[in-house]
Formats: sequence, structure tokens, C-alpha cells
Amino acid sequence: MNTTVIDHLSGAEDFRGLRVRKASRRVSPIRRFRSFIELSDWDDAILRHGREIDAFCWMLAVGTAILLIPVSFLVMKG
Repeated sequence: MNTTVIDHLSGAEDFRGLRVRKASRRVSPIRRFRSFIELSDWDDAILRHGREIDAFCWMLAVGTAILLIPVSFLVMKG
């Protein structure tokens, strides 16, 4: 789905400087991300779910340690 856009190249009195082009109506992912950051309450949601995020991070750290401790022993053993 396209929209017609008129670009003014020089001045409004000079019609030879007008250029008509097709503009896409799709919103770019960068613009959607910027809109999300500026208009949503993502920072409040992080603060509301702080305990769950902390628990997930601790579980991730413990799981990583459980997986890496045997590997480190095997590396030290040679």
C-alpha cells in the first residue's frame, strides 16, 4: 500500500522543482522500537517485575555455574 508524496526541491513557486514519488506506509522496525521506548511504560514494568527478573537471573547464573564447573575440572585435569 503506497501513498503519493510531493517533495519540494527548490521553492513553492517553481513547479519544475516538484517531484512526486511513492512512499511506503510500512513503519520501519527502528521507528516502531523508538515509539515503544518513548510512549510505553516499559521501565515501570521492569520495576514491577523486579523480583521475577532477579530470580530468573540467579537461576541463569546457577545453571551456568553447574554446567561450567565440570568443564573447568576437565580442563584442569588435562
